[in-house]
Amino acid sequence: MLYALRDEKGAIMAVSEKAITSDWKPVSLEDEALHAFLNNNPAIGNKVMQAADADFIRVLEDVIDLLIHKELIQFTELPGPVQTKLLNRRRYREELKNNKDTTQLLDNDDSLI
Repeated sequence: MLYALRDEKGAIMAVSEKAITSDWKPVSLEDEALHAFLNNNPAIGNKVMQAADADFIRVLEDVIDLLIHKELIQFTELPGPVQTKLLNRRRYREELKNNKDTTQLLDNDDSLI
């Protein structure tokens, strides 16, 4: 999700992945003011598109996994390079999931008292 800082006329002056202050409001990717801002700031527009592409790739992975799970397609029916890419991404995601942050004193399920 993107957050935008708008001027008094409603034009977007800045965008962020987080609301920095209470003045930053969520903005839809379909918002015309966002399109105008991104057109005027192509470097930021490229970063937004890269983030959107990464999210879309994850959606495609989930759809492929669902189709395989429902046995509508078989993994081996996919072209070899696609199989390799999917396996590499699955392995990488598992590594990230298993990578524990040892600097935390409490686990996510632990309470203070």
